[in-house]
Amino acid sequence: MSPLAERLAPVTQRLSRLRGAIRGLFAIDGLSRLGLALAAYVVLTFLLDWSLILPAGVRLFLLIAGVAGFGFLAFKRIFYPLGVKISDDDLALFVERHFPELDDRLISAIQLTREPVDSTGTSQSPELVAALVADAEQATSQIDFRRVIIGKHVGKIAGWAAAALLVIVGAAVAKPDYAAIYANRVVGGATRWPQRTHLKVLDFKDNRKVIARADDLTVAVEYEGRRPSKPMLEYRFRTGEKGREYMSPLAGNRFQFTFTRVTGAFEFFIEGGDDVTATHTVDTVTPPSLDAVKVYLEYPTYMRLTNTPPDRPETSGNVSAPFGTKVRFEALTNEDLKSAQLALGFKGKETVAELGVTKNGEGRPRAISGAFTVSEASSEYSLSLTAENGLNNRDPIRYSIRGIEDRPPDIVVKDPLGDEFVTDLCERPIEIEVKDDHGIARIVLEHRILSQQPNKSTDWTAQEFNREQNSRDYGELLIRSETVLNIGKMGLQAGDHVEVRFRAEDYKDVGGRNLRLSKVYKMSIVSVGTLEKEP
Repeated sequence: MSPLAERLAPVTQRLSRLRGAIRGLFAIDGLSRLGLALAAYVVLTFLLDWSLILPAGVRLFLLIAGVAGFGFLAFKRIFYPLGVKISDDDLALFVERHFPELDDRLISAIQLTREPVDSTGTSQSPELVAALVADAEQATSQIDFRRVIIGKHVGKIAGWAAAALLVIVGAAVAKPDYAAIYANRVVGGATRWPQRTHLKVLDFKDNRKVIARADDLTVAVEYEGRRPSKPMLEYRFRTGEKGREYMSPLAGNRFQFTFTRVTGAFEFFIEGGDDVTATHTVDTVTPPSLDAVKVYLEYPTYMRLTNTPPDRPETSGNVSAPFGTKVRFEALTNEDLKSAQLALGFKGKETVAELGVTKNGEGRPRAISGAFTVSEASSEYSLSLTAENGLNNRDPIRYSIRGIEDRPPDIVVKDPLGDEFVTDLCERPIEIEVKDDHGIARIVLEHRILSQQPNKSTDWTAQEFNREQNSRDYGELLIRSETVLNIGKMGLQAGDHVEVRFRAEDYKDVGGRNLRLSKVYKMSIVSVGTLEKEP
């Protein structure tokens, strides 16, 4: 080192310290910005993962992106600035820019102390260089080179970084469990956050449910705690079909999704918020129904009707029969039965009875039987089936009952046609026709005398028509009857009256026989002369 360079050494040492200060400032600025970036990354990734429960893949992607960002920031703000060469000439110019009063003396002294050579290749005058160095040394002796560094902005950034990191460290100390969970999850770990949402699938028993094949199924989930934004239902059918569906919100704290016409068994689970339900299973089975029904009618004995033959039963299920008819039915079902019920009467007023379940020809519990009696003009009966697979019959099994009343016999009087005048010697022919829906048991002619003579009036006197007077035997549905009312044997005189009526009965033996009375026909006794005067 030349003597002049040694003389300028204090100045160059001050410049060297300035160089270190500048590099330190670059380092502080870079580290502060790196600290702010780290704080922002921690806060952002924590809030995202805590609120959205990010998958491991997303968390790893954010980690890689963050490391790459930190590396880029460190290179740009720390390693690259520190790697840039800062010469004494650069520092001298930097100082002279802030202190114009040096008037290029510092840079000139530095340059001339390096074995200076003029433009012609000859050395400068040592005396001139020494004088310049002395001048530069004296001019810079009162100047603080560090004043050229403005560190206020870097100080603010450093303060912000320190405050941000201090807050994060304080939060980690206050909530060490959350800090540990975040530290594990940020690197892709499987540790879960403390659960804030709890999901419960409704109407499933032991995570299983059985429905009828081709029925719709609505899956409803209820949550407690934090409301999930939109639960996702993920399903997989045993046929291999799978998918994911968003559930629709309902009033309150529920969501639902409807599968239409489910054709087979499947499994599903629901994910919402930070909860995932257990896997639930849906089995599809065939609901019970009737394959065949046989109806046998046993009529009341008095009707003398032919009961339904065992080999020719009614197959419609609907019943139309007289009151008192016993209806017996047998049916076969498509599924093995656990139980069956008979409901007799209109819905809401029915009486329910258990039906017997027996085995069919194949030894399977698929046969049912029961009986009831027709007692109302209009009613119905229904069958409820519960299969061993847990399902009830899907469609109502209802049949109508029409009760036919056993009406009293109908009487048609052919002769007489109305009230008449007769003589005291008259023999009056009588003719009637009687009809009944289930057979005529008795036909009676009744008469009584209304007389002006003392003790001649009588109460009704009955005379049953016999086989000779009837066109058919009793028991037939239509009988014509004829007789003669002999008024001459009654000892009546003009002014007396004879009233006639007819009574018919059927064979009804429940609550008494059906009875029909005809109208009363009056025969007034007049003299022959009076009768001849009638037009």
